[in-house]
Amino acid sequence: MSGWLSRAKGALGGREAEVVLEPIEFACPCGHKIEATRGPVFQRVLCTDCGERFFLLPLDVYPRPVMKVRKVQSPKSAETTKTKSSSKLSTPTEIASARMGIDLQAELTTGLAKVRTQFTPLRLIVLSLLTVIGLTGWWQWNLAARSSAEVDFKTATESGMAALQKSDFVEAAQHFSRAATAADLLHRTDAPAEQARQMHRQLTVLNSLLTRSLIEMIEAARATRLRENVLAAESEFANLHAGRWLVMQSEIAPPADPVKSASVPWEQRVQIFDEPLILTASLPVFSKIQATSPVPTATPDASPADPLPPGVSALNDLGQREVVFAAQVESLKWNAEQSAWVLTLKASSGFLWTDYGLLLAAGLPPDELHTEARLRAMLTEQSGWIGAIE
Repeated sequence: MSGWLSRAKGALGGREAEVVLEPIEFACPCGHKIEATRGPVFQRVLCTDCGERFFLLPLDVYPRPVMKVRKVQSPKSAETTKTKSSSKLSTPTEIASARMGIDLQAELTTGLAKVRTQFTPLRLIVLSLLTVIGLTGWWQWNLAARSSAEVDFKTATESGMAALQKSDFVEAAQHFSRAATAADLLHRTDAPAEQARQMHRQLTVLNSLLTRSLIEMIEAARATRLRENVLAAESEFANLHAGRWLVMQSEIAPPADPVKSASVPWEQRVQIFDEPLILTASLPVFSKIQATSPVPTATPDASPADPLPPGVSALNDLGQREVVFAAQVESLKWNAEQSAWVLTLKASSGFLWTDYGLLLAAGLPPDELHTEARLRAMLTEQSGWIGAIE
């Protein structure tokens, strides 16, 4: 309706506003159409056919409000619109990089939120308390274990020596095994601890020596090879002898640099009948062999130096030193090119021998070349190499 504001002002100001009549048309229940004009006051209109009366409202001074519908854009549509608008300005590679960055940032935010929900202050306090309790319990257990290991080392060593007095090597091995375990738990590297470990190794050898001599083993392998084949002989040796121990005297060339030498190759050829036996190994323990002997010093009165004591062995013309060692046999193979048997010793099992009484029990008594004094001197020297002597 036009002019509504001026009419409203005129009515409020006390002056009569200009009125514009409004024609209207409606239908009577009898079906007759009634035409009228809406004015500023109430009217009664009659139907000319049936005489029905109608009440007609006056004109409204104020116009009817017009509701404007605003289109609300959804977030997804807005993002799509933004993406479409940005796609006009960016290349596909830039769009992919932007999307990847948004995805990574969203994943990082989600992950951080999950972590924060897991590690609440209360949980952190409980976790700290449990950690302190656990560390305290471990410390107390460690102290108790070390104290028990100290007692166990002493009692096991004494029990092992008592068993050796009775020549009960099985019982002595059990006691020295406990002593070696206690020394490992205490991280001891002093001479008594090394002696306990050494006794355990030597007693283990005595309780699991080869049941046959080298000559008997080669003779049996030769018979099986001639009767069946080489594979049968090698398999028979593996079933009967692999893993058992061998104690030997041999000449070893000391390494030039014991610190850098992880292992020293060794090979010895033994002629048995018409088929030689080649013993071979690469034992790390050989790196402990000293390359030089102590130089005797002059006496205070300037007299000539004393000769080397019996406890020090000299190198031979080939630069080798005679040692006594033990190792497990690993395999026996037939070498067709050399027409010889090759007996390989297990590298990780080798160790130097140090006890004279146990050496006699292993079947290596003194002879013309190796007297008791000479053997004892060699074993004492080897004890110094491995730190088993004070």
